[in-house]
Amino acid sequence: MLWSMRMIRLGIVDFDSSHAVEFTKRFNHVGVDSDQCVDGARVVSGCPGTSTMSPERIAPHSQQLQDFGVTIVDEPTDMIGEIDGVLVLSLCGDVHLERVRPFLTAGVPAYVDKPFTCSLSAAREIVRLADESSVSIFSASAMRFAEEVLEFQRRTADYGPILGAVSYGPAYRMTGNPGLFHYGIHPTELLFAVMGPGCGEVTKLLTATAEVVTGRWRDDRVGTLRGLLQGETRYGAMAFCEHAVVPIHVSARYAYRNLCREIVRTFETGTAGLTTDVMLETVAFIEATLSSETADGRAVSLN
Repeated sequence: MLWSMRMIRLGIVDFDSSHAVEFTKRFNHVGVDSDQCVDGARVVSGCPGTSTMSPERIAPHSQQLQDFGVTIVDEPTDMIGEIDGVLVLSLCGDVHLERVRPFLTAGVPAYVDKPFTCSLSAAREIVRLADESSVSIFSASAMRFAEEVLEFQRRTADYGPILGAVSYGPAYRMTGNPGLFHYGIHPTELLFAVMGPGCGEVTKLLTATAEVVTGRWRDDRVGTLRGLLQGETRYGAMAFCEHAVVPIHVSARYAYRNLCREIVRTFETGTAGLTTDVMLETVAFIEATLSSETADGRAVSLN
C-alpha cells in the first residue's frame, strides 16, 4: 500500500532505547537542526512497554515523547487502526517477534530495530508473518546508512569488484542481546554493507580486548570483523577492491536521519531498502559466531 500522498502516521512500541527519542525528534522536527529533519512521516502515538535491559529509561523517554506531541497508549494494540506503520524499538532483540506479531497480523508494515532478533528461527517467523499479510518488514543498523558508507556504495564502479573487507567498531556485550547482537550489530552490518550477502561460514576468536570474526563468503572472498572491547572505539571499514584499497571512516552524524528516510521510503513504496534474505543472513551470521565461540573457534556454517 502507498501513502506517498499524505503524512504517514507512525507508532512506537517500547521506549527503553534512545532511538524512541532520537527517531521522534527527526520525524516530528523537534529538538534537532533542520538538516536532521525527515519529511513524510510523524510519530503520533507510542506504547512505553516494559524492559529487562534498561527499565530506567522508560519514564524519562515517555515524558520526552509526550512533550513532542506523541499520544501515549497503555497497550501496543491500542495503536492498530490509528497508525500507518509501526516502529518496534525494543532494546532487547528477543522480544521483537512478540512485539511485532500483532501489527503484521493486522496488516501494519513494520520497522524492527536492531538487532532484528536474537535467533534465526524468530527472524524467519517475522518474515513469514509479513509475507502472509503482504506487508513490508524492514530492519537495519543506522550504520548501514552513514554518509561515508553510502558514498562508498555510490563509487564501487570506480573501485572495481570488492575482493574482501575488514569492519570494526565497539562490541561491548550486554545481557539480553548475546555476543554481537548488542553493540556488535553495527560493525556486523558495516561488513555486510561493504561485502554484500553470501557468507558461508565463520570462525571467531574472543579475547579480553577484541572479538574477531573471519567470514568466508561462498565465492571465496573473506570478510573480517574486529569488535572492539577495550581502548579507543570508532566505526569504520577497509574495503579491498580490484583497483583500490578504500578506507571508510564512519561518522554517525547523519546515520539516524538517513535510516529514518529509508523507513519512510519503505512505508511509502512497500519495498524495504534491504531484502529479507539480507536481514536473515545478518542474524544467521551472528548466531554462527556464537556457535563458533562455544566450539573453541572452529568454523561454523551459516544456517
